[in-house]
Amino acid sequence: MATGGIHEDGLIMRSRIGVLAGVARPTVTSWARCPEFPSPVRAGEVELFHQAEVLAWLDNRIIPRRSLQTSERDGTTYGDRARRVISRQQASADPIPTVPSPPTRSDSADRQRVRELMGDMADRIRGAASEVDYMNLLLCLHFLRVAGGPQWDAVTRVVDAGHGLHGTGVLLDAIGRATDERLRRLGTVSGMRDALLRLEPRTYGDLRSVVRQVGQLGRGAFRYILDEYETRARLRSAEFFTPRAVARIMAEAASDGSGRPPETIHDPYARGGELLAGAVAACAARGGTPAGLYVHGFSHGRDTVQLASMNLALHGVRPRVRLTSGAPWAPKADAGAVAHCDLVLTNPPFNMSDSAGEARTHGTWPYGPPPVGNDNFAYLQHAVGLLGEGGSAAVVMPNKAGNSANRAEVEIRRNLLERGVVKCVIALPDRLFSSTPVPVSVWILVHPAQPCDEVLFLDARKLGARRRGKRVLGEEDVQAVLTAYRFAVPCVGAHTGREWDGGVVSALLPRNDLRTMDCSLSPTDRVEAARTPQEDADSALARTVHEADVRLRETHTTDAADTLRNLDFQPPHPTRPVALSELCDIKAGPSYSALRAEQRTPYGDVPLVFPKDLSEGRIAGPGERRVTAELASRLRSFRLEPGDIVCVRSGAVGPPALVREREAGWLMSTNVLRLRLRDGAPADPEYLLACLSRPEAVGWVRDRAASTGAPSISAKALGYQQVALPPYDEQRRLARMLAALEEQALAHSRAAAALLDLRAALTERMVSGC
Repeated sequence: MATGGIHEDGLIMRSRIGVLAGVARPTVTSWARCPEFPSPVRAGEVELFHQAEVLAWLDNRIIPRRSLQTSERDGTTYGDRARRVISRQQASADPIPTVPSPPTRSDSADRQRVRELMGDMADRIRGAASEVDYMNLLLCLHFLRVAGGPQWDAVTRVVDAGHGLHGTGVLLDAIGRATDERLRRLGTVSGMRDALLRLEPRTYGDLRSVVRQVGQLGRGAFRYILDEYETRARLRSAEFFTPRAVARIMAEAASDGSGRPPETIHDPYARGGELLAGAVAACAARGGTPAGLYVHGFSHGRDTVQLASMNLALHGVRPRVRLTSGAPWAPKADAGAVAHCDLVLTNPPFNMSDSAGEARTHGTWPYGPPPVGNDNFAYLQHAVGLLGEGGSAAVVMPNKAGNSANRAEVEIRRNLLERGVVKCVIALPDRLFSSTPVPVSVWILVHPAQPCDEVLFLDARKLGARRRGKRVLGEEDVQAVLTAYRFAVPCVGAHTGREWDGGVVSALLPRNDLRTMDCSLSPTDRVEAARTPQEDADSALARTVHEADVRLRETHTTDAADTLRNLDFQPPHPTRPVALSELCDIKAGPSYSALRAEQRTPYGDVPLVFPKDLSEGRIAGPGERRVTAELASRLRSFRLEPGDIVCVRSGAVGPPALVREREAGWLMSTNVLRLRLRDGAPADPEYLLACLSRPEAVGWVRDRAASTGAPSISAKALGYQQVALPPYDEQRRLARMLAALEEQALAHSRAAAALLDLRAALTERMVSGC
């Protein structure tokens, strides 16, 4: 498909239409009254038109003989004339970036610098404006700097000029205007200037520092800024971005087996353009040329359209992402621009439950009308309908779509199988997206002219690691899915029920065998049913026998210490009550202003300790939230050392925990208190922990915390709690005795759990042998 000139799809005003067509303004006004004339898009009070649509309309309008210019023949159209004007002007136009060059900085360096930009400098720049406005500043600067051209040159001139007291406003205006102009030439309506002018930098030097720091980022840093944007913009379920790992799985799996790199790529629900960018990156990795791709999409948010356009431009393609408010299958003037695609990728909004609605009566649905009020299978059929012969699609669907009981959806699944459209369904973990915990699957679909005789099911639900409340797929997880996908396809039955390295389980089944279970296309159903019961039972039995043997040996070791027999029940030594404030320095965690929520990320260097991390006298973790080494250095008075005791300051009060060698250097969070024994204090940390963990001691703290508006206890109030303090040697003896009893109890608890697992595995083995 021809992609046209470099600025063919930009946004133009009526005056520009007159220049291209060589007519006066009243003529353009008259044309605009025609019903077939392209509809304008508004940017404030200004009406703009997509140049490609205007050219297509002008192609059908022949120039009257009396209006022909020199060298124009009879039959010349206004479209012909306009393209000659564009061709003459392109030599002086600034091009969009071509194939991206390698980043000049490492990924870790870029990630660290983005985190620094989101630190104290963010507050110094934004003032009363929103965090999103500040994020837009970073995105605009990075986009302009990497794209280069006269717009970035204009910004650097303003930076160097300074402009005195009013310099911040002048510089923000220059950055906003340059971005809006660049995006308009790419065909995107932008309002970045208005967003940036809401910022209130404290000094011109602060703003200039941000410009220069962004200028040191590598080309690939745009994605790290986007990650922060998604978090801070609190995007709704219809707007959140698709994780890069999921985008990569979709792009590479859908492209495999096509025999040639895609030329036309489309996303009918483009969000921030992350799937389109992933497809472009996958094409470039295979030796393709991004500049030769025709990349198109529809987005439902004005802000995300701007981000998508910048993202794609930085990947070396001309973005064609249009703002739309209706369903993508509704009739559109430019529908032909996205027909016969090589690759369709989309993550549409979906309904998560069974749909009770009746099948809709309007629309053309070759595989069956989807139910009213649920567009799951509408998007699925729309994606297949956009494919040309040899094309493939990847669609994110809720897991429920694979085995829903709705009659219309069962019939659609049956027809998809009959036509051989479904190639693969990949079940992914839950909590992959920022706004929903719902588990999803990726459906890989093909054009019905090349039907699949088998369907591959991959169960990858166990992959990923928890970070910041989400589950994140790493590079090894992506490779595990793609390896299972590529190597399970060639031979039906050979890999059925196999668990590949990395924890992905596969089942490759003939489509004629999938009419059971209401034509379920759920990997959960199909992979479990395809497993060999005898092999699974044997494997589980062997594993649990080994685990039980290990745990029983542990109990023998702890029992050999004869802890119970060595207990010394002699009368206790005299004790004296001592207030905690006499023994310890008690310090609360940093304030919310010193440790803000946005400074806690999964990518930091130093772990934070929160109340939820205190469990059974120990600190679990490290958790998902960390801070940078630079911030930890500034908050060094809140660091933890071995022998410290950490208590809950606010929230649900529970027993405290002892800091051990592993947690040395970790940082307190706002909601905890630290007890550190003073030099020369006659107390043992482990004995003190045992005293403070007693139900009576925990209740003492809970009662005083509950007396406040929100459950909380201050360092001063905690200091009044008293503990019974025998001589130091006696404390050490008691602490060792308690530790030995705890270890013996834990060993027996682990052994009991292992024996119960063995019992269940043995039962399963007996049943599977029937």
